[in-house]
Amino acid sequence: MNAVLTLARRELAATFDSPIAYIAATVFLVVTGLLFFFGHDGSADFFGAREATLRPLFEYAPWALAVILPAVTMRLFAEEKKSGTLELLVTLPVSDVQLVLGKLLGAVGFLVVALLVTLVFPIAVAMAGNPDLGAVAGGYLGLLLIGTAFLALGLLTSTWTHNQIVAFILGLLLCVFFWTATDALIKVAFDKPPLTLQLLSFRTQFDDFAKGVVDMRNVLYFLSVSAVAVVGSTYSLQSRHWK
Repeated sequence: MNAVLTLARRELAATFDSPIAYIAATVFLVVTGLLFFFGHDGSADFFGAREATLRPLFEYAPWALAVILPAVTMRLFAEEKKSGTLELLVTLPVSDVQLVLGKLLGAVGFLVVALLVTLVFPIAVAMAGNPDLGAVAGGYLGLLLIGTAFLALGLLTSTWTHNQIVAFILGLLLCVFFWTATDALIKVAFDKPPLTLQLLSFRTQFDDFAKGVVDMRNVLYFLSVSAVAVVGSTYSLQSRHWK
């Protein structure tokens, strides 16, 4: 565990040594702020809601995370492969799964910082009224979980290539697919989609969090997706021994 935490601290420091972290955090804050206060069509925004609620933020933030987080993960393994430092890393007394977990936790550290920056929105809402703090906490927990799943998927694509741009594009496609395409495909394929298929959609799983409802089944779903992506990343790294 100490090795994983050490790697996580190293990755978090490396992330903030790069301008991409500050750019991503700033873009996330600006985009979610604009969507929160004004919406994309004026129909679902803070002013239109006419109540002290963070619901508009939780409606739009996953879209921003699906686009921004792959930009954070694209370098995690792709850069190591391109620079040749991956071979140096694997000589350290850590297993492949510890290496993957360390990098993922470092990226989650960035996610936590990015979410903390958005606390300006709950503060603004609190100045205008009395928001449901339980709903706010539930929504932020949902953003942390879905963001971690996006990071795990982006990390997976970073193990597939040594090109950061390719890793970003693949990660973006994978995150957007799980956030929106699965939901659309299920609705196209079925007039009345079975509940089991509906539950495969990130959007369906996140809806309860956006309403301030914390269901352990939704928590376990996002943790399971992250775990599967970690296992996939580990096997992807181990494939270097098969060549």
